[in-house]
Amino acid sequence: MNHFELNRPVNLALRDVYYERATELLKASGAQAAAPPQIADCEEILFLLRTAREHGRLVLRDTKRDEKNEQFCRFINLLAGNMKAVLSMLNLKHSIEKKDSFFFSVLEVNHASVALQAEEYERRACDMIRSLHSTLELAAESYEGLKQMDLAALNCSSRERYDKAAKHHKELIEKRPDLPEYKGHKGSFGQGI
Repeated sequence: MNHFELNRPVNLALRDVYYERATELLKASGAQAAAPPQIADCEEILFLLRTAREHGRLVLRDTKRDEKNEQFCRFINLLAGNMKAVLSMLNLKHSIEKKDSFFFSVLEVNHASVALQAEEYERRACDMIRSLHSTLELAAESYEGLKQMDLAALNCSSRERYDKAAKHHKELIEKRPDLPEYKGHKGSFGQGI
């Protein structure tokens, strides 16, 4: 048995926990469609998706070919890419809105024109969040099927390791907004869901 097979239950647990938390936060931001997404919230979701993707890749490193888990890993990668695009739109919006923004000199336009551009970037970010929310709704049932299939393939000791890792990382994720790099942000998810 190689170390990827040995660690498969832990990597499955971490993939599932981080993916599930990312989907909770994405669904919450999709439900708050009236309010624009916050950069700190999007950064947190992107972090969660990237972590889920990395553990998903480690799940694939054992000796067996697993088409469903490969497809799911690609799906998480697409979600992370879309979340990065949302962040890009929000960062552009905030860069444009700064009074001393370089956009005024580069574009040689007035504040009103730049404000319209900032609104457009915010609309794109909101549209992408709504699209991600819809995609997650469509994927919910197939993800649950994949998760159940993966859990059914674990023996008793592997299932115990999965449960222990899942419980521990759920607790860590709940505390994540308290980390120093997030204290300066005013995202909606700072208090948890």
